[in-house]
Amino acid sequence: MNDGARLEQLQRLLMEEEDPSARARAHMELARIAVTRGEAELASRHLKEALELDPRLKRARERLHEVEELSQVVREKVRGRRQRAVSILRKFRRK
Repeated sequence: MNDGARLEQLQRLLMEEEDPSARARAHMELARIAVTRGEAELASRHLKEALELDPRLKRARERLHEVEELSQVVREKVRGRRQRAVSILRKFRRK
């Protein structure tokens, strides 16, 4: 099953399922898919939802920490690139 079909299936499950554990597992899977697509913010939201539904989910807590750590690294790299670009532009303006 491709990710698109799996997304539809999981979203349907979230709307129809009443069992919090099953819904938490669906959020975990949605988070996994989001990470593979490079959507860290969406993954983080799904993991937080999973933990609200089932606070005992150690794996969700671990994954949330990893996703947030990854997001921080990306933000730092973007900030560093932006600073380098500004520095280069300033050098061009001086000439």
